[in-house]
Amino acid sequence: MGPPWYIADMLVMGVDENGLGPRLGPLVATSVVLEASRYPRAALCKRGLGLGLTDSKETGGFGRMAFIESVALALVERGGAGLPASLDDFLDRVAPLSRPRLRACCPDEATARQCWGVDLSLPMFGGNAAHGRQLLDKLIGRSSLRIVDVQSRVACAGMLNAKLSRGTNKLAVDLELFEDLIASVHVRHGSPLLVLCGMIGGIRDYASRFTRFDSNRVEALADRRGQRRYAVDRVGELRFEVDADARHLPVALASIVGKYVREVCMHRIGAFYRNDLPGLMLASGYHDPVTTRFIQATERSRRRLGIAPDCFQRHA
Repeated sequence: MGPPWYIADMLVMGVDENGLGPRLGPLVATSVVLEASRYPRAALCKRGLGLGLTDSKETGGFGRMAFIESVALALVERGGAGLPASLDDFLDRVAPLSRPRLRACCPDEATARQCWGVDLSLPMFGGNAAHGRQLLDKLIGRSSLRIVDVQSRVACAGMLNAKLSRGTNKLAVDLELFEDLIASVHVRHGSPLLVLCGMIGGIRDYASRFTRFDSNRVEALADRRGQRRYAVDRVGELRFEVDADARHLPVALASIVGKYVREVCMHRIGAFYRNDLPGLMLASGYHDPVTTRFIQATERSRRRLGIAPDCFQRHA
Protein backbone atom coordinates (compact mmCIF):
# COMPACT_ATOMS: atom_id res chain seq x y z
CA MET A 1 0.00 0.00 0.00
CA GLY A 2 1.19 3.53 -0.77
CA PRO A 3 1.20 6.56 1.54
CA PRO A 4 -1.80 7.05 3.91
CA TRP A 5 -3.57 9.38 1.51
CA TYR A 6 -3.41 6.93 -1.38
CA ILE A 7 -6.24 4.43 -1.79
CA ALA A 8 -6.14 2.44 -5.03
CA ASP A 9 -9.25 0.80 -6.51
CA MET A 10 -11.35 1.58 -3.48
CA LEU A 11 -14.59 3.34 -2.74
CA VAL A 12 -14.28 6.05 -0.09
CA MET A 13 -17.41 6.38 2.04
CA GLY A 14 -18.13 9.28 4.38
CA VAL A 15 -20.73 8.83 7.14
CA ASP A 16 -22.02 11.45 9.55
CA GLU A 17 -25.00 12.16 11.79
CA ASN A 18 -27.27 15.17 12.16
CA GLY A 19 -29.61 15.69 15.07
CA LEU A 20 -28.10 13.64 17.87
CA GLY A 21 -28.88 16.20 20.57
CA PRO A 22 -32.14 18.07 19.76
CA ARG A 23 -35.40 18.09 21.70
CA LEU A 24 -37.57 17.60 18.59
CA GLY A 25 -37.30 15.94 15.22
CA PRO A 26 -35.37 12.99 13.83
CA LEU A 27 -31.87 11.66 14.16
CA VAL A 28 -30.39 11.32 10.67
CA ALA A 29 -27.34 9.36 9.51
CA THR A 30 -26.10 9.91 5.97
CA SER A 31 -23.43 8.47 3.71
CA VAL A 32 -21.80 9.76 0.54
CA VAL A 33 -19.60 7.39 -1.47
CA LEU A 34 -16.87 8.65 -3.78
CA GLU A 35 -15.02 6.55 -6.33
CA ALA A 36 -11.51 7.57 -7.29
CA SER A 37 -8.16 6.02 -8.12
CA ARG A 38 -6.62 7.96 -5.24
CA TYR A 39 -7.82 9.82 -2.16
CA PRO A 40 -5.73 12.96 -1.53
CA ARG A 41 -7.49 13.90 1.69
CA ALA A 42 -6.00 17.35 2.28
CA ALA A 43 -6.25 18.45 -1.35
CA LEU A 44 -9.90 17.41 -1.60
CA CYS A 45 -10.73 19.17 1.67
CA LYS A 46 -9.06 22.34 0.43
CA ARG A 47 -10.91 22.16 -2.89
CA GLY A 48 -14.22 21.59 -1.13
CA LEU A 49 -13.59 24.40 1.33
CA GLY A 50 -12.92 26.79 -1.54
CA LEU A 51 -16.39 26.00 -2.88
CA GLY A 52 -18.09 26.20 0.51
CA LEU A 53 -18.40 22.41 0.68
CA THR A 54 -17.41 21.76 4.25
CA ASP A 55 -19.22 20.47 7.32
CA SER A 56 -22.86 21.52 7.63
CA LYS A 57 -22.27 23.50 10.83
CA GLU A 58 -20.30 25.92 8.66
CA THR A 59 -22.38 25.75 5.46
CA GLY A 60 -25.83 25.65 7.05
CA GLY A 61 -25.81 28.69 9.29
CA PHE A 62 -28.52 31.31 9.45
CA GLY A 63 -29.72 32.28 5.98
CA ARG A 64 -27.69 29.53 4.26
CA MET A 65 -30.32 26.83 3.77
CA ALA A 66 -30.64 27.69 0.07
CA PHE A 67 -26.99 26.70 -0.39
CA ILE A 68 -27.48 23.48 1.60
CA GLU A 69 -30.55 22.65 -0.48
CA SER A 70 -28.78 23.29 -3.79
CA VAL A 71 -25.89 21.01 -2.88
CA ALA A 72 -28.02 18.29 -1.27
CA LEU A 73 -30.38 18.00 -4.24
CA ALA A 74 -27.46 17.89 -6.69
CA LEU A 75 -25.67 15.23 -4.63
CA VAL A 76 -28.75 13.02 -4.46
CA GLU A 77 -29.20 13.41 -8.22
CA ARG A 78 -25.52 12.74 -8.94
CA GLY A 79 -25.58 9.70 -6.68
CA GLY A 80 -28.04 8.05 -9.05
CA ALA A 81 -31.35 8.72 -7.32
CA GLY A 82 -32.56 11.42 -9.70
CA LEU A 83 -33.98 14.85 -8.88
CA PRO A 84 -36.99 14.79 -6.52
CA ALA A 85 -39.96 17.15 -6.89
CA SER A 86 -41.51 16.77 -3.43
CA LEU A 87 -40.48 15.96 0.12
CA ASP A 88 -41.98 12.46 0.01
CA ASP A 89 -40.26 11.85 -3.32
CA PHE A 90 -36.96 13.06 -1.86
CA LEU A 91 -37.18 10.77 1.18
CA ASP A 92 -38.10 7.80 -1.01
CA ARG A 93 -35.00 8.43 -3.11
CA VAL A 94 -32.43 9.22 -0.42
CA ALA A 95 -33.78 6.90 2.27
CA PRO A 96 -35.42 3.95 0.49
CA LEU A 97 -37.97 2.10 2.65
CA SER A 98 -37.58 4.62 5.49
CA ARG A 99 -41.04 6.11 5.02
CA PRO A 100 -42.97 2.82 5.36
CA ARG A 101 -40.70 1.67 8.22
CA LEU A 102 -41.15 4.92 10.15
CA ARG A 103 -44.85 5.12 9.31
CA ALA A 104 -45.30 1.64 10.78
CA CYS A 105 -44.02 2.95 14.12
CA CYS A 106 -46.81 5.54 14.38
CA PRO A 107 -49.23 4.54 17.18
CA ASP A 108 -52.32 5.88 15.38
CA GLU A 109 -53.49 7.84 12.35
CA ALA A 110 -53.86 11.10 14.27
CA THR A 111 -50.21 11.02 15.34
CA ALA A 112 -49.02 9.91 11.92
CA ARG A 113 -50.39 13.10 10.37
CA GLN A 114 -47.86 15.15 12.37
CA CYS A 115 -44.98 13.70 10.34
CA TRP A 116 -46.67 12.45 7.16
CA GLY A 117 -49.83 14.51 6.67
CA VAL A 118 -48.17 17.40 4.82
CA ASP A 119 -46.16 16.91 1.65
CA LEU A 120 -44.17 19.88 0.39
CA SER A 121 -42.78 20.85 -2.99
CA LEU A 122 -39.04 21.11 -3.55
CA PRO A 123 -36.98 23.21 -3.56
CA MET A 124 -38.25 24.45 -0.21
CA PHE A 125 -35.64 26.98 0.89
CA GLY A 126 -34.91 28.77 -2.40
CA GLY A 127 -32.21 26.34 -3.46
CA ASN A 128 -31.36 25.54 -7.06
CA ALA A 129 -30.16 22.10 -8.13
CA ALA A 130 -28.48 23.65 -11.18
CA HIS A 131 -26.27 25.71 -8.87
CA GLY A 132 -25.45 22.57 -6.90
CA ARG A 133 -24.49 20.77 -10.12
CA GLN A 134 -22.12 23.60 -11.04
CA LEU A 135 -20.42 23.34 -7.65
CA LEU A 136 -20.02 19.57 -7.97
CA ASP A 137 -18.63 19.96 -11.50
CA LYS A 138 -16.04 22.42 -10.17
CA LEU A 139 -15.24 20.06 -7.32
CA ILE A 140 -14.63 17.14 -9.64
CA GLY A 141 -12.92 19.14 -12.37
CA ARG A 142 -10.78 16.90 -14.57
CA SER A 143 -10.17 14.35 -11.85
CA SER A 144 -11.39 10.76 -11.82
CA LEU A 145 -13.55 11.49 -8.78
CA ARG A 146 -17.12 10.20 -9.07
CA ILE A 147 -20.09 10.39 -6.69
CA VAL A 148 -21.62 6.93 -6.76
CA ASP A 149 -24.02 6.67 -3.83
CA VAL A 150 -25.91 9.01 -1.45
CA GLN A 151 -28.19 7.57 1.24
CA SER A 152 -29.71 8.52 4.58
CA ARG A 153 -31.30 6.65 7.45
CA VAL A 154 -33.82 8.29 9.79
CA ALA A 155 -34.89 7.55 13.36
CA CYS A 156 -37.88 9.66 14.46
CA ALA A 157 -38.58 10.89 18.00
CA GLY A 158 -41.08 8.09 18.58
CA MET A 159 -38.59 5.44 17.52
CA LEU A 160 -35.83 6.94 19.68
CA ASN A 161 -38.14 7.06 22.70
CA ALA A 162 -39.35 3.50 22.15
CA LYS A 163 -35.78 2.19 21.90
CA LEU A 164 -34.76 4.16 24.99
CA SER A 165 -37.60 2.54 26.95
CA ARG A 166 -36.11 -0.83 25.99
CA GLY A 167 -32.63 0.19 27.12
CA THR A 168 -31.11 1.33 23.80
CA ASN A 169 -29.86 4.91 23.95
CA LYS A 170 -29.52 7.32 21.04
CA LEU A 171 -25.77 6.68 20.67
CA ALA A 172 -26.47 3.00 20.06
CA VAL A 173 -29.25 3.89 17.60
CA ASP A 174 -26.89 6.23 15.77
CA LEU A 175 -24.30 3.47 15.42
CA GLU A 176 -26.99 1.09 14.16
CA LEU A 177 -27.87 3.63 11.44
CA PHE A 178 -24.18 3.96 10.50
CA GLU A 179 -23.85 0.18 10.26
CA ASP A 180 -27.00 -0.09 8.14
CA LEU A 181 -25.60 2.44 5.68
CA ILE A 182 -22.25 0.63 5.51
CA ALA A 183 -23.90 -2.74 4.99
CA SER A 184 -26.15 -1.29 2.28
CA VAL A 185 -23.24 0.23 0.37
CA HIS A 186 -21.30 -3.04 0.68
CA VAL A 187 -24.22 -4.96 -0.81
CA ARG A 188 -24.79 -2.40 -3.58
CA HIS A 189 -21.20 -1.71 -4.55
CA GLY A 190 -18.99 -4.41 -3.06
CA SER A 191 -15.65 -3.92 -1.37
CA PRO A 192 -13.02 -2.96 -0.41
CA LEU A 193 -14.38 0.15 1.25
CA LEU A 194 -12.60 2.86 3.18
CA VAL A 195 -15.33 4.08 5.55
CA LEU A 196 -14.73 7.41 7.29
CA CYS A 197 -17.15 8.15 10.11
CA GLY A 198 -17.60 10.96 12.56
CA MET A 199 -17.12 9.97 16.19
CA ILE A 200 -20.44 9.11 17.87
CA GLY A 201 -20.78 10.96 21.15
CA GLY A 202 -18.41 9.57 23.77
CA ILE A 203 -18.10 6.10 22.21
CA ARG A 204 -14.51 5.01 21.77
CA ASP A 205 -14.86 1.20 21.70
CA TYR A 206 -16.96 0.48 18.61
CA ALA A 207 -16.13 -3.18 18.02
CA SER A 208 -18.01 -4.34 21.12
CA ARG A 209 -21.06 -2.31 20.07
CA PHE A 210 -21.41 -3.44 16.46
CA THR A 211 -24.70 -5.21 15.75
CA ARG A 212 -24.40 -5.80 11.99
CA PHE A 213 -20.80 -7.02 11.92
CA ASP A 214 -19.91 -10.29 13.63
CA SER A 215 -17.16 -9.76 16.20
CA ASN A 216 -15.21 -12.65 14.63
CA ARG A 217 -14.96 -10.59 11.44
CA VAL A 218 -13.75 -7.40 13.15
CA GLU A 219 -10.10 -6.69 13.90
CA ALA A 220 -9.11 -3.62 15.88
CA LEU A 221 -6.26 -1.79 14.16
CA ALA A 222 -3.68 0.43 15.82
CA ASP A 223 -5.33 3.69 16.85
CA ARG A 224 -4.08 6.99 15.52
CA ARG A 225 -4.54 10.34 17.16
CA GLY A 226 -8.26 11.14 17.24
CA GLN A 227 -9.20 7.88 15.46
CA ARG A 228 -10.53 4.42 16.16
CA ARG A 229 -9.78 2.00 13.31
CA TYR A 230 -11.16 -1.45 12.47
CA ALA A 231 -10.78 -3.95 9.66
CA VAL A 232 -14.03 -5.74 8.86
CA ASP A 233 -13.61 -8.93 6.87
CA ARG A 234 -15.05 -8.71 3.35
CA VAL A 235 -16.06 -5.05 3.91
CA GLY A 236 -12.93 -2.94 4.37
CA GLU A 237 -11.50 -0.46 6.85
CA LEU A 238 -13.75 1.55 9.18
CA ARG A 239 -12.46 4.68 10.88
CA PHE A 240 -14.23 6.76 13.49
CA GLU A 241 -12.55 10.13 13.67
CA VAL A 242 -12.82 13.35 15.67
CA ASP A 243 -13.86 16.28 13.43
CA ALA A 244 -14.20 13.95 10.46
CA ASP A 245 -16.61 16.37 8.75
CA ALA A 246 -13.90 19.05 8.75
CA ARG A 247 -11.10 16.68 7.70
CA HIS A 248 -12.72 14.53 5.00
CA LEU A 249 -14.69 15.75 2.00
CA PRO A 250 -17.05 12.72 1.77
CA VAL A 251 -17.98 13.16 5.45
CA ALA A 252 -18.59 16.88 4.89
CA LEU A 253 -20.84 16.09 1.92
CA ALA A 254 -22.73 13.52 4.02
CA SER A 255 -23.17 16.16 6.72
CA ILE A 256 -24.66 18.58 4.17
CA VAL A 257 -27.20 16.05 2.90
CA GLY A 258 -28.03 14.92 6.44
CA LYS A 259 -28.68 18.48 7.58
CA TYR A 260 -31.05 18.96 4.66
CA VAL A 261 -32.91 15.73 5.46
CA ARG A 262 -33.36 16.80 9.07
CA GLU A 263 -34.39 20.36 8.15
CA VAL A 264 -37.07 19.27 5.68
CA CYS A 265 -38.45 16.80 8.22
CA MET A 266 -38.64 19.54 10.87
CA HIS A 267 -40.18 21.92 8.33
CA ARG A 268 -42.92 19.39 7.61
CA ILE A 269 -43.73 19.09 11.32
CA GLY A 270 -43.85 22.87 11.59
CA ALA A 271 -46.09 23.13 8.53
CA PHE A 272 -48.49 20.62 10.08
CA TYR A 273 -48.91 22.73 13.21
CA ARG A 274 -49.13 25.93 11.19
CA ASN A 275 -52.28 24.56 9.59
CA ASP A 276 -53.79 24.72 13.06
CA LEU A 277 -51.86 27.76 14.30
CA PRO A 278 -51.34 30.28 11.46
CA GLY A 279 -48.35 32.47 12.14
CA LEU A 280 -46.58 29.88 14.29
CA MET A 281 -42.82 30.44 14.19
CA LEU A 282 -41.01 27.37 12.90
CA ALA A 283 -38.33 25.88 15.13
CA SER A 284 -35.06 24.04 14.64
CA GLY A 285 -35.90 21.51 17.36
CA TYR A 286 -32.63 22.17 19.18
CA HIS A 287 -32.16 23.58 22.69
CA ASP A 288 -32.98 27.21 21.94
CA PRO A 289 -35.68 29.74 22.92
CA VAL A 290 -37.56 29.44 19.61
CA THR A 291 -37.92 25.68 20.09
CA THR A 292 -39.11 26.20 23.67
CA ARG A 293 -41.77 28.63 22.43
CA PHE A 294 -42.76 26.18 19.67
CA ILE A 295 -43.28 23.41 22.24
CA GLN A 296 -45.36 25.71 24.45
CA ALA A 297 -47.38 27.17 21.56
CA THR A 298 -48.38 23.76 20.19
CA GLU A 299 -49.33 22.15 23.50
CA ARG A 300 -53.10 22.70 23.21
CA SER A 301 -53.12 21.77 19.53
CA ARG A 302 -51.32 18.52 20.25
CA ARG A 303 -53.83 17.57 22.89
CA ARG A 304 -56.82 18.46 20.71
CA LEU A 305 -55.38 16.73 17.62
CA GLY A 306 -54.52 13.58 19.59
CA ILE A 307 -50.74 13.60 19.02
CA ALA A 308 -49.00 10.96 21.14
CA PRO A 309 -46.54 12.79 23.44
CA ASP A 310 -43.81 10.21 22.84
CA CYS A 311 -43.89 11.02 19.14
CA PHE A 312 -43.35 14.74 19.64
CA GLN A 313 -40.58 15.38 22.13
CA ARG A 314 -37.56 13.21 22.84
CA HIS A 315 -37.01 11.90 26.35
CA ALA A 316 -33.22 12.20 26.07
